[in-house]
Amino acid sequence: MLYRYFLIILACAAIMTGVQVPNFVTQYEQRLDAQWTEAKVYYDQYQTIADQYFEGDMNALLQHHEQSDDEVFRAESVPLGTLLERVRTFEYQLRELNTTIWGKLWFLAHSADEELLDGTWRNYSFTVPLTQDALILGIIFMFAIVVLVDGCCSGCRYWWRRRRASRPSPGIRRQ
Repeated sequence: MLYRYFLIILACAAIMTGVQVPNFVTQYEQRLDAQWTEAKVYYDQYQTIADQYFEGDMNALLQHHEQSDDEVFRAESVPLGTLLERVRTFEYQLRELNTTIWGKLWFLAHSADEELLDGTWRNYSFTVPLTQDALILGIIFMFAIVVLVDGCCSGCRYWWRRRRASRPSPGIRRQ
């Protein structure tokens, strides 16, 4: 009976943990969107210059900075290049995250930005979202954990019973 109570508590803990997964994905997406929005403010200012002088070609603007005779202008090419790369990276990630929860989880597991993942984890706020994705993942996580623990316990009990059954009784001697 105590074992069943343990499984119920384990199931509740597993479902509460499972619903956090879509919440983490949402918080990652929000952090990504905030970073992209901030970078885009500065990017758009440079885009205006590129539109005016380089027919909208940001790479030509960057190349002009890099090849300038003015030392200050050349030095400015480093943060400009970083900005261009960040905006492209953020836009790629936003496109990749525009999919189902399973696609988002796959992307985060394999291609997520380490800096954003770390920041999301450090500032993560635990909530219990009642979205369809959260409930489905919570139930799947709960089922997997309960089946795993119950299977391990059943296997251990089976092994223990077989071991005890194969031992001779202390009162019976073999000849």
